[in-house]
Amino acid sequence: MNNPFKELDRYIPSADTQTETLPGNPYLEVLPQRANSNPYEGSACPADIYDYLLPDGNYFGLYSDPYATLKYVDGPTSSSSGRHWLDMKTMDNSFTEREISLLHFLIEHRLATTKQIVRAVFPDEPGKDVIKAFLKRNRNRGVLTALSWITPLNDGRKKPIVYGLTRPGITAAAELFHRNIPNGFTFIPTLFPNGMGPTMIPFFVDLAMNELYCELKRIDRLVSWQRTPHIPLPDGSHFFPGATVEVIKDAHESLRSFWVEVVRPSKEWLNRTRIRFERIETAYTKLNDNSRPVRLIMIADGDSRVPFLAELAARYMPSVPILFTTDERLINGLNINTFLHYNTENKELKGSSVSFLQEGYSGMTASAYLEQMSANIQEEDLDDEW
Repeated sequence: MNNPFKELDRYIPSADTQTETLPGNPYLEVLPQRANSNPYEGSACPADIYDYLLPDGNYFGLYSDPYATLKYVDGPTSSSSGRHWLDMKTMDNSFTEREISLLHFLIEHRLATTKQIVRAVFPDEPGKDVIKAFLKRNRNRGVLTALSWITPLNDGRKKPIVYGLTRPGITAAAELFHRNIPNGFTFIPTLFPNGMGPTMIPFFVDLAMNELYCELKRIDRLVSWQRTPHIPLPDGSHFFPGATVEVIKDAHESLRSFWVEVVRPSKEWLNRTRIRFERIETAYTKLNDNSRPVRLIMIADGDSRVPFLAELAARYMPSVPILFTTDERLINGLNINTFLHYNTENKELKGSSVSFLQEGYSGMTASAYLEQMSANIQEEDLDDEW
């Protein structure tokens, strides 16, 4: 098999697939409601903004702006310092625990904001300034690069700093963890003229999923997380969900498995979403009951998008049970208001509380579950008979 990440890229808009001709019928049987007002009226808005606006006319979510393009905060730098750092680290095997944890997180999640790194990788650090200094040192070494995004739209909201690995950082991670890391995980600081940087849409997908990951880690329910894992199907075909999640509810109970998908409005997003839903339905129905996720968690760009996505799902993936949420709900933390359910019969959107996916649930935690794992390792005595 070639690059498995291409499977996801085919259905989620990315920089190199936006002009691809899509297969199948381009006309949807379910059409979205269009916004009646534009919250960005003070900006010089692109002409097609009403194709993407949330139906209720609110601002896009933090990771949802279809016009956002990548902007490096760090300018172009020589990779010699990063290579020198890597040579010294590998020569005397002196990687620190912080360095190992950060490298592992970024090859699992591609990129992350400062807050996501603090919450997911260093939650027990007593001072956040220590982590900021650690990140700055690795930027200066050429291991990390900092980026953000620019957009013609102004909602008054500050854009966060986002970190990704440079080539020396990727090389270090590949050697440490014996991994082949996709090319799209390498960030090369470049001074793009405004508006010419890569679209942020595929990166927003990862950042939105990171919010769910960080919250599941925070409440100590997350046992495993895999980004775009390869799922073989009984007929020999395969499927790559956006992510798979295993969480624990309590001792003596099977782990709960979820698929995670993110929907972002962008060029040709309606037809791409239909195709993606059809693909999910096909994969879900081919799997046996024990291999299916208990739910699909769908991260939308805003509450008012959920009814359309639910209607579309009812048409194109009717077998798949779904929990909806949004960027903003996840950023506000897992609680009784995080998840939504839409009843397609009475057209009602309401909360869908999941008790064991909330802070303070009394069941066994992921930490307690993982602590049960033990290794019984000993050197073989070559004097014993073989």
